[in-house]
Amino acid sequence: MKNVFQSKIVLIVIGVFTLIISCTNEFDYGKLQNAVKTVEFNNVTQTTADVSGNVLTDNGASLSARGVCYGTSNNPTISGLKKVFNTATLGNYTCTLDNLDPSTTYYARAYATNSYGTAYGLSVTFTTLQATVPIISSTTAANLVTATTASTGGIITNSGASNVTSRGVCYSSTATIPTIANTKTNDGTGIGTFISSLTGLTANTTYYIRAYATNGIGTAYGDVKSFSTTTATIPVGITTTSVSAVTQTTASSGGNINNDGGATITSRGVCWSNTSSNPTIANTKTINGSGVGAFLSSLTTLSPGTTYYVRAYATNSVGTAYGNVITFTTVSATIPTGITTTTLSLITQTTASSGGNIATDGGATVTSRGVCWSTSSSPTIANTKTIDGSGIGTFSSAITGLLPGTTYYVRAYATNSVGTAYGSSRTFVTSSGTIPTGITTTSLSSISQTTASSGGTITSNGGATITAKGVCWSSTTSTPTTSNSITNNGTGSTSYSSSLTGLIANTTYYVRAYATNSLGTAYGNTLTFTTLPNLAVGQAYQGGIIAYIFTSGDTGYVTGQTHGLIATTSNQSTGVQWGCSGTSIAGTNTTLGTGLANTSAIVNGCTTTTIAAALCNNLSSGGYTDWYLPSRDELNKLYLNKTTIGGFGNVPYWCSSQVGTTTAWSINFSTGTLSSTSTKSTSMYVRAIRNF
Repeated sequence: MKNVFQSKIVLIVIGVFTLIISCTNEFDYGKLQNAVKTVEFNNVTQTTADVSGNVLTDNGASLSARGVCYGTSNNPTISGLKKVFNTATLGNYTCTLDNLDPSTTYYARAYATNSYGTAYGLSVTFTTLQATVPIISSTTAANLVTATTASTGGIITNSGASNVTSRGVCYSSTATIPTIANTKTNDGTGIGTFISSLTGLTANTTYYIRAYATNGIGTAYGDVKSFSTTTATIPVGITTTSVSAVTQTTASSGGNINNDGGATITSRGVCWSNTSSNPTIANTKTINGSGVGAFLSSLTTLSPGTTYYVRAYATNSVGTAYGNVITFTTVSATIPTGITTTTLSLITQTTASSGGNIATDGGATVTSRGVCWSTSSSPTIANTKTIDGSGIGTFSSAITGLLPGTTYYVRAYATNSVGTAYGSSRTFVTSSGTIPTGITTTSLSSISQTTASSGGTITSNGGATITAKGVCWSSTTSTPTTSNSITNNGTGSTSYSSSLTGLIANTTYYVRAYATNSLGTAYGNTLTFTTLPNLAVGQAYQGGIIAYIFTSGDTGYVTGQTHGLIATTSNQSTGVQWGCSGTSIAGTNTTLGTGLANTSAIVNGCTTTTIAAALCNNLSSGGYTDWYLPSRDELNKLYLNKTTIGGFGNVPYWCSSQVGTTTAWSINFSTGTLSSTSTKSTSMYVRAIRNF
């Protein structure tokens, strides 16, 4: 009875519910409980998951969409992320959510939409897996293997939920398990199949390879494979470039190398010969870098009008290979071309400057170049010319030996083995001639009673050859000319020296240089000098009194000149030792003319400053400081003329001539006795002398 009652109540509720649904126009499908059910989730990876749903009822209105909405917050709606299933019907369905983030918790629920609204199932939650390194299925076996190259690659099946930023193959000939720390290729990004080209390998060598892929998590590797490169050969596939730009001495060629034979090409270029039809690198060659590929070569220093054979070559460690032979003939040589004559400059009465420029040598070396000139309008090298080196280019020429006030024609020339070519003629007129200019009289020297020395310098000959030059002098006119006494010191514009002779003692003279050309005589500045007076013993002279005049045979005698000894006007001491007793002074002499050297030897060998030699050596008297202690024979000359000289005592005097370690020479001016036994410690008189 109870079950029947309960059944009636249920029927009543259902009936009422059905009546309500059928009678209302404001039904919200989204508020209908249990209209949509979220069933389950499956197959969760780092970036995907499968979520199932079931639409139980559409409440009498056809569905417009069904699917799964999802997000990182609970109870997601279709206003956020959603996956729409491809059919909109009642029943079960499954949606695969993709582009998910690894290691992330998501909420998902099924939904269905019709004209009344959207109904949702309950939320389910799941967490995606962590990201990993990429997954590589295999390393591609090496193929297309040569001595230096190979082809390989790999297949990446999964990125590990992180973008693959780098992929390729790493390889090594020493590491059996290579990594990206070894040599590697870089073949793009992303997953899938890729191809890698290995280059720069060593011939006849075993290599280990494996694919790699790198993402934000790290690097994954494929399986290791190995292969061996082939044995190296000489380069192959060499072709010679056609010859072009041929001149008398140059040409252009080159070559192309397809393959280095498995060993690096260390040298390449072209070789050529005019005698061998198969030139090699033992002949003339260029060196145009290294490696494979095309190159250009410049052939130089060729001979004009000559047939040559040329071919490309390439050298590696195995040997040298050659390309095909090409023959060509250089252009025949001509006389030089493009010759210009430089404008004339620096024109004087007898000189000028010019030169020229040679553009090309015509294919034969220019062996001579310069300018030629003449008073005729078309000078050649048969006329006067300069020779200013060889080769092409610019040169300068100095034109000399010209005549003043004359019109000349000049042109550049260049000569090679073919002949001589000329530039255009230029004309110029030399300056008119003048008497010589810039004459300077040389200062007087070596003045004696009857002679003196002078001379002169000449800056310019005035454009005419100097036929006479010298000095002229007079004692009566301050402007001597060639009508007075003269010297004649030759011709030309060089400096010269003049000796004036036949002069009168103690006389003032005026002297000046002169130079004569065809236009007249020019003079230099006037200098004046006075000849020496006639000298005699006892005469005051040069800081003292003449004590002796040299005669023929004496050391210091000069023919035509007066020289001798001068004594001080008084004694330097009335009692001083010779000094250095017990010391031998090396190198003293007794003869005339040795006193100065004796004094230097004594002073250097004895440091006492109060001895006879030191007193004379340190003396400054009459404006002179070159005094010294006389030798024995010099002191004897003073004794013989003592009365005329004056100031001597009738006592012994020291001289600078040593006898032994304890004795030296002295002369008694009372008797004239020469003593060789005077002890150095004895005090005697001293009188200094000097030469004049």
